[in-house]
Amino acid sequence: MFRSLLSEVRSRVSVLNLGTRPYYSARRPKRTRSPRLAPQSEIDRAVAALPPRFTADDLTAAIAAEPNPLVCLHLLTHHHPHRSHPDPSSFLITIKKLGSAALFPELRSAGSLALSLPSVLTEPLLTTLIYFYSNARMLSSAIHVYNLMRSHPDPSCRPTARTYNLLFAALLGRDNRNSYINHVYMDTLRALFRQMVNSGVAPDVFSLNSIIKGYALSLHLNDALRIFHQMKPVYGCDPDANSYNYLVHGLCAQGRTKNARELFDEMRSRGFEPSAKAFNSLASALAMGGEVEAAMELVWEMRRMRKVVDLVTCRTVIEEMCARGRMREGVRLLRDWKEREVLNERWFIELLNGLEDNYGHEPVAPGSGF
Repeated sequence: MFRSLLSEVRSRVSVLNLGTRPYYSARRPKRTRSPRLAPQSEIDRAVAALPPRFTADDLTAAIAAEPNPLVCLHLLTHHHPHRSHPDPSSFLITIKKLGSAALFPELRSAGSLALSLPSVLTEPLLTTLIYFYSNARMLSSAIHVYNLMRSHPDPSCRPTARTYNLLFAALLGRDNRNSYINHVYMDTLRALFRQMVNSGVAPDVFSLNSIIKGYALSLHLNDALRIFHQMKPVYGCDPDANSYNYLVHGLCAQGRTKNARELFDEMRSRGFEPSAKAFNSLASALAMGGEVEAAMELVWEMRRMRKVVDLVTCRTVIEEMCARGRMREGVRLLRDWKEREVLNERWFIELLNGLEDNYGHEPVAPGSGF
């Protein structure tokens, strides 16, 4: 019975011509290239447009109006009228344009020049460098700028909450799927947070959620809960939906389903809507703990709320149901999910193949629709 259904479904899929994507593909090593140069014709045009005996303000205005970031870099490095006292605005504008255009070798060149000129260093410029270095995954460069900010003699150039939040986001964005990687970066994250507090910079909700997320991803859930419970009394910040979502996901990953469910219910009682990730994590954890009915209810609730139910959750619920002798119900549920668009054709076939491999010898009840 299974085989006849599979052949029917596969014939429909071949018509749809659904491709497959490998789970993992090796990354090619990045090539380091030298900064590019602007076309000479565009450079000549930009230089000719400058007024005679132009000032630093004139150059800044020209850089702001110039559409080509490479021309901006050339004007900045070759035509500044006051090399001993350059205008910080011209550097800031050029760095923003280079970073926004993802011209990262050129950004590094402009950043290195700026860092060699103490008179142009301001908190906005340094924080902007950290922002674009973080986006480009140039984490060592971002940390270098941060250390310069910490040791800067001018207090106005010291790190702010935004500086720390940019670094938190960069560290947490390395690889959220690998708890070992998150464990390694958690040491740096914890050190940054400690420096933030010790320097008198008040953490905001984003900062605290970053620490909670880092602890949850690295499976240090007791530390994550400690920060969560300190948010209001110690730091004066109310937890938000992200605070709960990170904890629910982390607690489920550690097998602490009861704690996760309590926080999930508390979250909803406070008017916060759980994320799809929190829903999926809890549904999978409940199913693996034998609470298949509760897991099914969450899946249907996600469907009503138009949240995406992931393949792991679908597989876990179906397999746990079948493992407990409810094969026929599992097969019917799988068909219902397909018809109600909980899962797509590709996932339906994949789960059906799994059922055939593990339970293909089981008869399907007459009238079940298969």
